[in-house]
Amino acid sequence: MRNHLVLILSIFFIVSIPSYSQNQSDSDFKEEVKTIEKLTIKSLKLRQQVNPESEDQELIKEMNILDSTLLHKVTLFLNEYGWKSKKEIGELANMGLILAIQHSSKEEMESFKEIIEKAYQEDKIEKSSYALYVDRLKVRNGLPQIYGTQYYYDEKSASLRFNEIEDFENVNKRRRKVGLSKIEKYAKQNSIALD
Repeated sequence: MRNHLVLILSIFFIVSIPSYSQNQSDSDFKEEVKTIEKLTIKSLKLRQQVNPESEDQELIKEMNILDSTLLHKVTLFLNEYGWKSKKEIGELANMGLILAIQHSSKEEMESFKEIIEKAYQEDKIEKSSYALYVDRLKVRNGLPQIYGTQYYYDEKSASLRFNEIEDFENVNKRRRKVGLSKIEKYAKQNSIALD
């Protein structure tokens, strides 16, 4: 009888431990997603206050700290769970993954290249977000961009201007493939000089 009771208790613990572990893992995953969402909201709100001509050093410092915090959380998340689609973690958290990487250093952006390429191939990342990543990395490496998503503030003309665009004549074809509007419309919406 005693052996029978020990056997039943052993089976109970063997069955219940993985279940507890799974629940804890799900809970951790959801908590990580919530943290990324909260940091993403903060980042988006703060970015609305900063423009290319901004000289508010306190605001820029706050944004840099927030970018660093979000990147740290995203790096831990990606190492633990890999890239997750909007369906898996929601639109906001998915946006947070790319936002953190977009605003990291050139070296950090390079370090995420393989995981972003894989996410793009598996349709887990928005095509337009992928285009932004590709263009930003190209510009940071001193190369012409592909999709025409990157621009800068030109002090001489006191206007926004596009960074160099490869094969400008066909940029709208490439933009259409990744769900971006025509470059003329994009330029008008963002007051970017197109000359």
